[in-house]
Amino acid sequence: MRRPRPNLLLVGAGMAALAFLLVMIVSGRTRPMQSLVAFEAAGLMREAPDQIDRVDLEASGRRWTFARREDGWRLTTSPEALMAGTASHLETSLKFMHVAAPARVMSRDEYQPGALAEYGLDPPRYALSLQRRGETVLAASFGARNPQSVLQYVRVTGRDELYLLPVFVGREWELVAEGVRP
Repeated sequence: MRRPRPNLLLVGAGMAALAFLLVMIVSGRTRPMQSLVAFEAAGLMREAPDQIDRVDLEASGRRWTFARREDGWRLTTSPEALMAGTASHLETSLKFMHVAAPARVMSRDEYQPGALAEYGLDPPRYALSLQRRGETVLAASFGARNPQSVLQYVRVTGRDELYLLPVFVGREWELVAEGVRP
């Protein structure tokens, strides 16, 4: 009996591997990666940040209105574009409103409406209104920080709940206000 040549065995193994790859390609499915988590926006604002074209911000007794233009953000009272740092904080603020999930949501049963001053919300430290094509998509008031200074109380107009957001969300809005020239 004759022994098969080693070259024929290699060719046969190569053809089998090629056939296996073709079957995998034709089936068209890839195995989902278990380590990847699908992104889900969990912030207070459902709209994508790039859809917001106007922002009203009120803080320290002052009020600013920002408008998105083709060449970037501007104050509506100025023909000049915002300084790069301020525009960057504004964009980051919008992103955080879209993606930063509240650490806690307090239902209407958990707080008294008359006790909003206790949370720094009557009056609020600052308030904002986010708009798209003339329609307000979110209006929120930011209050005091919690005793550990890691969360901040937020109230959204039209909702009964109070939210505790990470302080970095509110800090970005503060940086926007600080970056506007008086």
